[in-house]
Amino acid sequence: MTQQKTRLLVVVDPTETHQVALVKALLIAKLGGCHIHAFLCTYKDMKQAGEYASRRDFKRSVLEDATDWLEQLMQPCKVSGVPYTTEVTWNSKWVDSTIRAVEKSGCDLMIKSSFHHSKARRFFSTTSDYKLMHRCVCPILFTHQGQEWKKDRMLACLDLVSGDPQHMRLNNVIIRDARAFADIVGMDLYIACAYTDAIDSEHLPLKTHGHDVTRTQLGELYDVKPERVLLRQGNTVETLKTICNEIEPSIVIMGTLARTGIKGKLIGNTAEKLIDIVDADLLTVN
Repeated sequence: MTQQKTRLLVVVDPTETHQVALVKALLIAKLGGCHIHAFLCTYKDMKQAGEYASRRDFKRSVLEDATDWLEQLMQPCKVSGVPYTTEVTWNSKWVDSTIRAVEKSGCDLMIKSSFHHSKARRFFSTTSDYKLMHRCVCPILFTHQGQEWKKDRMLACLDLVSGDPQHMRLNNVIIRDARAFADIVGMDLYIACAYTDAIDSEHLPLKTHGHDVTRTQLGELYDVKPERVLLRQGNTVETLKTICNEIEPSIVIMGTLARTGIKGKLIGNTAEKLIDIVDADLLTVN
């Protein structure tokens, strides 16, 4: 995501009256001069057809009503002068339809409302958030808050322990997107890293090696003030949760790496866990 790319795809929830994602998208669009593409996927079973004799007529009526409703939702964009387009599709598998819409529209950021799930539900079922995280080609902003952000802080969470090329590349993507987004919404960028033993500088592009990484070194590496670099020892999820409670960021940005099989299900993903235990909006990149 770069400042030159300003297309926001907003996932409109047909089951909700108040569209949290759309409210947040309008805020971002005003700050960054962005274009909003409002996407609504709807579907109803023929059992709900009532007086309609054919499925074709029923489907046409539902789509027309959804299109009219979506246009009403976009009135704040008209009033604010924010450019927008709308798209309504018919599909029982809305995640698949959303992924196709992202690829077709070439958007730079998806915005979707989210809510906290129980640990049991996250473990035993694949939620829509999980599916989108692992399939979407662009960053996703999962938002809980349908109003302006309370704090001007963004927290970028890095994995400085793994050391493999994939994680190092992902760290660079996180910093790049975090800095671009922070500039758009006017936030101060903080960096956090949780580790169990120590962070070895060997796999990092630092001038000196052979000792633990310091806040000053990471600040220089990522162009962030040392006092905004937080290095903490402990369990990753719990440590990041503690940091979030301390600095109260409005947005937390993390990377996601796809995992498959039983091992992936048991280990889980830090982003998928944090979305349920922090009040901040979560921006995920891959």
